[in-house]
Amino acid sequence: MSSSVISQPNNTLYCSNIDWKIKKPLLRRALYSLMTRHGKVIEIIALRKDGLRGQAFVIFEDVQAATAALQSEHGFTFFGKDLKLAYAKDKSDRIAKRDGSYVPKAKRRKREEHPASIAATATTESPVEAAMSSPNTDHVDDSPAAQPTNDSELDVPKQLPTHILFADKLPSECNEMMLAMLFRQYAGFKEVRIPRAGLAFIEFDNEPHATLALERLDGFKLTTTEALKLTYGKA
Repeated sequence: MSSSVISQPNNTLYCSNIDWKIKKPLLRRALYSLMTRHGKVIEIIALRKDGLRGQAFVIFEDVQAATAALQSEHGFTFFGKDLKLAYAKDKSDRIAKRDGSYVPKAKRRKREEHPASIAATATTESPVEAAMSSPNTDHVDDSPAAQPTNDSELDVPKQLPTHILFADKLPSECNEMMLAMLFRQYAGFKEVRIPRAGLAFIEFDNEPHATLALERLDGFKLTTTEALKLTYGKA
């Protein structure tokens, strides 16, 4: 997939102007937390080749979700820089295979190039296109929606309902910004506090708003193997 962009709606968003020093696991988790509130994210691809750091692709289940994310999050301050979003130029291979429009890259080149030039350029592929199709590209794949967790697994027992939520056993790279991006979609959200690694308090303006967020996000998959564990905190 090319890094150039056009305005035609697409399931895939091209993300740029990202701090290139951010490690890929943290980048993928943060993008997932930011984008998934607009709809199901089925894949996040962080480019890894030299000269392409600071860029990523987010593939949504449908165009409507991608459009909502583009309209809401373009310009969002993401790790200190204004996130740039646009529809990707081409449909991702994954979406193309799903809707039956997939054409292998070799055939695509034959369609686009003069026959005389095919032999000389048969192995030519843009770095971004290679990243989009490579099975070794770092990505978050098929991140499921929130699923319930077993309360018996929580180390901290649930308190009486309050306006503060408590999150336990967070991934080491889960920071305040990532959690804020996840919880800010719910009314009454005020702030996230992380007193030490692995623990966080999420404050709402009242208990009903906190309860709604708990019901919706308890068990939410932060990674493919780690889920968000929420309970009420002491007010």
